[in-house]
Amino acid sequence: MIKGPIFTGRTCREYLHMFNLNLEELEGASILDCAAGASSFTPIMHSLGFNVKAVDILYGESPGKLYQMCEEHLKILKEALEKKTSYIWKFYKDPDEMFRERLEACKIFMSDYMIGMGRRYIRADLRELPFPSDSFDLVLCSHLLYIYDHRLDWKFHQESIQEMLRVCRGEVRIYPLVKEDGEKSIYLKRTFDSLPEGVNARIEKVDYIFRPSANEMLCIFK
Repeated sequence: MIKGPIFTGRTCREYLHMFNLNLEELEGASILDCAAGASSFTPIMHSLGFNVKAVDILYGESPGKLYQMCEEHLKILKEALEKKTSYIWKFYKDPDEMFRERLEACKIFMSDYMIGMGRRYIRADLRELPFPSDSFDLVLCSHLLYIYDHRLDWKFHQESIQEMLRVCRGEVRIYPLVKEDGEKSIYLKRTFDSLPEGVNARIEKVDYIFRPSANEMLCIFK
């Protein structure tokens, strides 16, 4: 059991699938990755010339400390997954491959974090983002909201979504919408019910699944 914030990384390839991202369609767009952790999405997208920033509550810590946390948390995840039978080994063939790929993503992140800390990688609470309103065309949030609704209450979800909408001038995408057992979060319907006037949302299928029933993302449009 991990106490406090979980710091792991997902691959850029995972991002492209779980958010239905098309690189050609993203040309010229400004992108923000929220609760980004040690994912390789931002460094790889930056290397390809995209305008992308990432925020996480743990940015600002030393590269060594973050790498140690990521490696430790990935090992804990791997050991937990080896005992479970409900996970879908399609994107990864087994827990060992997942561990190798995500640890490599962490290494890619670290190499860019040392260069872009404070500029491209910014320490921030999701409920108080340090950007002007309407700063980004696309805001992404992976594996924080909904999946941890046993840890993060409705107030946290509501304030986080409101803040992502504030800094977004286009679309917010959130993945996944289910908890570990594959059940949809109790806060998903409340999100739809509490959308501000002029904001619309839909659930969209994605070409990615790992947890049971986790093949959908939430798209919120301004």
